[in-house]
Amino acid sequence: MARDGATQSARDFIAGITAGASSTIAFQPLDVIKTRLQVQDEVDASRRRYAGFARGVRKIVADEGVRGLYAGTTPAVIGSAVSWGAYFTCYNAARRRYGAARGEGGKDFELSARENFYAATEAGMVTTVLTNPIWVIKTRMQLQRAGTLASGAGAAAEPPYSSFIDALARIAAKEGVGGLYKGLVPSLVLVSHGSIQFVAYEHLKTLAARRRRGGGDARGVDPSEAAAFGVLSKLFAATVTYPIQVVRSRIQQRMDVRSADAPTYARFSQALVQTLTREGLSGLYKGMTPNILRVLPSSAVTFAAYETVTKLLASNDD
Repeated sequence: MARDGATQSARDFIAGITAGASSTIAFQPLDVIKTRLQVQDEVDASRRRYAGFARGVRKIVADEGVRGLYAGTTPAVIGSAVSWGAYFTCYNAARRRYGAARGEGGKDFELSARENFYAATEAGMVTTVLTNPIWVIKTRMQLQRAGTLASGAGAAAEPPYSSFIDALARIAAKEGVGGLYKGLVPSLVLVSHGSIQFVAYEHLKTLAARRRRGGGDARGVDPSEAAAFGVLSKLFAATVTYPIQVVRSRIQQRMDVRSADAPTYARFSQALVQTLTREGLSGLYKGMTPNILRVLPSSAVTFAAYETVTKLLASNDD
């Protein structure tokens, strides 16, 4: 039984890594423009570098070339692969544990929404603590403009990061462990995003399975269904939790390269209140358009790839 659990965990990890890396590479440009829009906190619109999603994309390409749309790709791929690999592994291990506690074994068992929520939250907490340094590096490298810093003031005093390893070493040396764990509090709050999404995803899968069983069809979810369920569950979760993502990006950015009159974001509650006070509710939804365009198809790719790889790995054992 233990060996079966270990084998399944290995499948979950491989499938999660494949799914996460695939979706990240496909949609990295949208993540770059989303992050740059999120940290634009100038109240005066004339001072903003990027005037919305479409114009922002055109400006990045004009100033930096297509390469600018792929800033921070290395930490993004590493972070996504590790996150999804760890998440799927921890999530499904928790689900199997809850199922075993209820006396349910085998591959096909149903948990309550509350049990799925607990499993997703548990997996999210572990994954967040494990990967937070990677996301700090990703955010900072995405804000660099083709080898220069995205903020004008102070840029000459501190050179941009040349690579993932360079960023890791310099942040650790200059800011210590605390620098690598900036934004951890909103990241932990954002665990609710995955929990909400996975509860919705599992509920949709359960409804589909029940409908099939009623028609005498014992097949599991197919990739197209997984993609559709991933999109629907992600849309719901993204809308609810997006403001926390904006606050996290603002906390994780490099404060040493911002202009003298730019606000400083020291902690979650302060950043949240300051954003609302200065920019209103709309400030907490900056970059929402590219985020939706990125996360919906990305989620479809991730869940379709995950279900496909899981089935392929399982078929090799038959």
